[in-house]
Amino acid sequence: MKYSFKSSLLNVGNRTYIVIPFNVWDTCKQKGLIPVQVEIQNHFFECKLMPKGNGVYHIPVKKQIAKTLDCSDEINVQFNIIDGLTRIRLNSPYGKDNPIRKIDYIRYLKQPQSGLCGQTCLAMLAGITVDEVIEIMKSKRWQGSITKVMETLDYFGFTYKKAAYTKGSIVQLPKCCIVNVRGERISHLMVYFEGRYYDPTCGMLNDYLWEDIISYIEIDS
Repeated sequence: MKYSFKSSLLNVGNRTYIVIPFNVWDTCKQKGLIPVQVEIQNHFFECKLMPKGNGVYHIPVKKQIAKTLDCSDEINVQFNIIDGLTRIRLNSPYGKDNPIRKIDYIRYLKQPQSGLCGQTCLAMLAGITVDEVIEIMKSKRWQGSITKVMETLDYFGFTYKKAAYTKGSIVQLPKCCIVNVRGERISHLMVYFEGRYYDPTCGMLNDYLWEDIISYIEIDS
């Protein structure tokens, strides 16, 4: 649901806000730091509403956007509440009904450097280069967290399920998934597709130790 209203900019120190002119608790039925997608005069961005007490909330406005707005004018504002901030998928040209591609095969890619297993897995799934994934994720070596991987799956329009934890048990992996395994220091990601593991560090494998598998994220193909 979209909430629309007129307001003006509020400058507090070096920060800029927009005051929401209604009680958010009563109107939106939510409290705390509320994630939203905002539209202000053709500017689109995501943020968390800032609570000021008793249902009063402010929208934080980035400096580069605030500079384009006239402080003396009323501003048309719209926002809708989202499940969480998803900056990676914002402005994606893809969607669940229009994914980047149908995953009917995997072309193996080796990670160009250590610490890029998540980015390399996504590149294999999307059929693009690792450098392109790094640019989309804004994440370099050792920065490809599971959260960012899932946000990038959203960006590509892939449909997936929540991570399933195996607890070291032998399970039947789905046709296509990202597998999270124990590494020497930190966990490591690889792709599983039609019975084979595509490990960004050491190539294609026909099997893997079940006790080293932590979880997997099933992806529709």
